[in-house]
Amino acid sequence: MIEVTGIETNNLKNIDVALHKEAINLILGPSGSGKSSLAFDTIGKIGQHEMISMFADEVTEPNYKVKSYSNMIAAVPISQSNNNNNIRSTIGTYFGINRSICLLYSALLGVEDSFFVLNKEKNVCSECKGLGFVRKLDPNLIIDYNAPIAKCPIKFWTRNRDFYSQILKLYCEDEGIDIQKNFRTLKKSEKQSILYGESKKKYIVKYKHAGIFSTRTTKFYGALTEIPMLRKFSSNKKFMANIECPVCNGYKYSLAHNEFKVFEFSIGELMCTPFSEMSGWVRKLLDETSCSNLSFAASQISRFIKKSVELGLGHLFFNRSIPTLSGGELQRLRLVQVFNTQLSNLLIVLDEPLAGLSKNEKPLIYDEIVKLSKYHTMLIVDHSKSFLSKAKKIIVLGEGGGKNGGSIVDTNKFFNSQEIDIKYLQPKIENVVRIDLDSPVYGFKGVNIEIVEKSLNIVTGKSGVGKTILLSCYLPRCFEKYQYIQQKSLMGKKDSSVATALGILDLIQTGYAKAHNKDRKFFSKLAGGVGACNSCGGVGFIAFGSDYRINTMIDCEQCKATGYSRRLEKYQIRGKSISHIFKMTIDEAKDFYRSDKKMFTVLSNASDIMLGHLVIGQPMSTLSGGENIRIKILKSLSSTANIYGIDEPFKGLCLTEIYSVIQFLLRLVAKNKTVIVADHMEESFPFFAKRIELANIEGKLVELS
Repeated sequence: MIEVTGIETNNLKNIDVALHKEAINLILGPSGSGKSSLAFDTIGKIGQHEMISMFADEVTEPNYKVKSYSNMIAAVPISQSNNNNNIRSTIGTYFGINRSICLLYSALLGVEDSFFVLNKEKNVCSECKGLGFVRKLDPNLIIDYNAPIAKCPIKFWTRNRDFYSQILKLYCEDEGIDIQKNFRTLKKSEKQSILYGESKKKYIVKYKHAGIFSTRTTKFYGALTEIPMLRKFSSNKKFMANIECPVCNGYKYSLAHNEFKVFEFSIGELMCTPFSEMSGWVRKLLDETSCSNLSFAASQISRFIKKSVELGLGHLFFNRSIPTLSGGELQRLRLVQVFNTQLSNLLIVLDEPLAGLSKNEKPLIYDEIVKLSKYHTMLIVDHSKSFLSKAKKIIVLGEGGGKNGGSIVDTNKFFNSQEIDIKYLQPKIENVVRIDLDSPVYGFKGVNIEIVEKSLNIVTGKSGVGKTILLSCYLPRCFEKYQYIQQKSLMGKKDSSVATALGILDLIQTGYAKAHNKDRKFFSKLAGGVGACNSCGGVGFIAFGSDYRINTMIDCEQCKATGYSRRLEKYQIRGKSISHIFKMTIDEAKDFYRSDKKMFTVLSNASDIMLGHLVIGQPMSTLSGGENIRIKILKSLSSTANIYGIDEPFKGLCLTEIYSVIQFLLRLVAKNKTVIVADHMEESFPFFAKRIELANIEGKLVELS
C-alpha cells in the first residue's frame, strides 16, 4: 500500500489516504473539492519528486503539504491540459518520433541525417518556412454574411467605404447580382464573382474620404484576389487564417525532398499521413529492416502508431501541431507512451480519461486502462461511474468545493446526492437555421446542419471529427453576434484572481475609494497601485529560486496572502477592509454586497452556476477545469452575443453540477439566446432541442442524426 498522511495541499483538510498497488484507485467528488490537489499536486508530485531528486542537479522544492508518506513509487501524472502554444511543436517532435524517422530515411537512402532535420533553413519549404501553412485571407472572416451587398459586406473594406460601396454596386449591376440580397443568400457563382472576379471594364468612381472628394479610375478586383483598387491598401491580419501551404502541400520540407522516398513515401508525405493509413508502410519497414539500430527505430514507430490507432487516434499524424490537439487527445497520446514503455509498477495519475469521448470510443480507452492496472498503480480522477466496479479503492472528497471541500466523505452519501429528480423541459423547435458546411480552409466537405434558434443545441461525434473547429472557426462566420467559449484554462498574469476574472476588481476598489474619498489607485494592488503589500508586491506570495527559475512559492505572511498593504486595514466599509473582501467566498461577498445592484448581480450569477465556494482573491491558477469553464460562461454574459458556442461545458463536473449549468444555459435561452454546445455527456441530451452527431466517412463530414 502507498500511504500518505496529514495532507493539507491547497484546500485538503489534513486527510490520510492509502492506495492499492497494481490496481485502480478512484477519486470522486464535486468540482473544486480537491481531487486534482490530491491526485496531481500531492501524490503525483511526491512520486515525481522522489524519482527526480535522485539524479537531477536542480530540483524544484515541492509545494505539497503532508506529514508523511511511505512505499511511494515513480509517478507519471497525465493531465488533460494542453497549454503548449509552440506552433512548431508537433506530435513527432513532442514524443521523439521525428528523430527515429530521420534516422531511418538517412540510413535507407545513404543520405546524411541532417538533410531531414526541420530546424535547418535549407531543408524547409521556401514559401512557409517549415510551418506547413501560410497566412491567407479567410472568406469566413472577411465577410458579413448577413449584410446586404448594397452595404458592402467585406469587413476589411471599411477605410474608404464610400469608394468600395460604389464600385461594388457598379460591378454587381454589370454582373446581374441583386445588391439588396445579403451575401448568404447569393448563388455560389455570385459569391465567387464578388470574391475572385475581375471586371471587364474600368469604373470612374468619385468618392468622399475624410470630408474630401477624390476620383479613382480602376477595374473591380474581387476581395480575395488581393489586388488593391486603391493605393496604400493593406488587409488586416485579423482577417487571415492558416491555409495549407500551396507549395509543399503542408509537408513542410523543400521540394527537393520529394525525390527522396522510402517505400513510395517522401518524409513529408509520411509525416502528414494519418496513423490509420500507415500500416502498410510500417509493415514493409519492419520486414525489410535488418540493421539492429534501424530495427529499434522501426519498432518504436510501429508501436506508437499501432497503439494510437487502438486508442482512437488514427486520424492524427506526426506533423500535427500540438497546440491544435484537444486536452483529451494529448492525454491519450501520453497514454500511448505509457503503454509502450518497458518500465513496470509505475504510479499513473489520470484526469478524467473518458471525458470528451464519444459513446463508441469510451470502451476502447476503458479496456486499455483496465489492462494497465495489472502492471501499474492507477490513480484516476473521474466523475462517471465507469470505473466503480473495477476500483479497489474509492476516495470521495467533498462535501462541496473550495472551503467546503477537502475532506473525505462517505461514498454512499455522495452517490445518493447525485440521484436527483430531474424534470426535463420539452425543448421547443421553432426557428431552424440551415448551415452549409463546405470550406476548404477547415476541411468540411458538403454537409448541411440545422441549428435551432433560441434553444439548446448539442454537437457530438468522435474525437477529431471537427466539433471544436465547427464552434471556433466556422460558426463565427455564420452568425454576426457570436461568442465562442473554449476549453483551455483562463491564463492571466501571476496576480490574476477570481475578482479579475469576474470583472469585479474595479468595482470593489472604486467602492472603497468613494467611501473614503480617495483615488482608486490607493486601493489598487496591481502595477502602479499604492495599496500593494511592500513585502510581496501585491501578488500574495513570495517566490524563491534562481533568476530564471522559481523553485518554490510561499504565502506572504505580511499581507496574509491577500496582496494588500496592512495600512489599508483601517479603511473599512461596514466593518470590513478591502483585504477582508478578498478573503470572502462568492456566497459571503454576495450577502455583503446585497445593496449594490451591479456587484450583487455578478456574484448571484456565479453562485447560481455553483461557484459560490470560490474565494474572491483566489488565484486563477488554482481553479479546477470545471470551475474555469463556468467562469468563462459568466464572463461571456457581458458580451452582446446572441449565439454562444461552448466547448465541453460539462467536463469535470458531477451530475448535480451538470444540472446547474444546464439550468443556467436555459436562462440564456429564456433571454432569446441560441446556445450550441459540443459535449458527450449523455445525461444532458434530453435538455437539448437539437442533437447534431457528426462523423467523417471516407474524408467527408456527414451528419448521422
